[in-house]
Amino acid sequence: MEGIILPRLAAGFDPIPPHFKAAHIDAGISARDKDGNWSRARAYLDDYLRIGGGDVAVIPLEGTMSRYGYCGMGNEFLTDVINEAATEPAVKAIVIKGNTPGGTVDSVEMLADAIKKFPKPSVGYVNGMVASAGVFAMSQADQIVMENSISSEIGSIGVLMVHIDQTAALEKAGLKVTIFRASDSVDKARINGVEKLSDDLVDEIQLSLDQAMTTFKGYVKRGRAGKLTSEEIFTGKMYGKAKAQSHGLVDRTGSLADAIKLARKL
Repeated sequence: MEGIILPRLAAGFDPIPPHFKAAHIDAGISARDKDGNWSRARAYLDDYLRIGGGDVAVIPLEGTMSRYGYCGMGNEFLTDVINEAATEPAVKAIVIKGNTPGGTVDSVEMLADAIKKFPKPSVGYVNGMVASAGVFAMSQADQIVMENSISSEIGSIGVLMVHIDQTAALEKAGLKVTIFRASDSVDKARINGVEKLSDDLVDEIQLSLDQAMTTFKGYVKRGRAGKLTSEEIFTGKMYGKAKAQSHGLVDRTGSLADAIKLARKL
């Protein structure tokens, strides 16, 4: 912007070009929700509609998934965009364009429910790889198209937690860690790298993971009802396009353009 503003100031002109102002004013006017308030979700929805040709919103599900995501592109925001698309007359359908390794359990149910409840046609598009939480959410679309590529993958339906015992490394480094807790805080941060996990705590962790997996399986089975052909998909494996189709994880292969065309036809 310095290269634009300084020369204009030196020449005695308005520092911001009129066409630049006009474009942003127009964008601000169009990016309004049904109540007339400026909406970030609406602003992004306009961009996603342009990608889909003006009537299909191509919504990206990219990178590691979490509630807030990188630069705010998290599950909550994508849910807001989908809900905005549900009430926007210009949107005839949505395509969830996914390329993600998955992410945290937190908030993925919210996103999956928004896709499931979307009142217009929805298509998932596996743009390279969709794993774990990405499958959780995308499985709720009406149809799933997988990129017709030798490197395309989908799967990793499973739940895990990693715990690193640092005690040996700390001892080798000559460090002894002592954790002090308030008298009433006996259960505070019991899962850490310097205290031994009790049998009861291990059982609690296992129960929590199993409960999350039960929910995960339930969502995938609901979203792909009548299409899944094998329970093998719930072991955490990743699948290429042939196995993904035979197991019922995807409906067909094709390009993003094919996914957009399919969304229009549904």
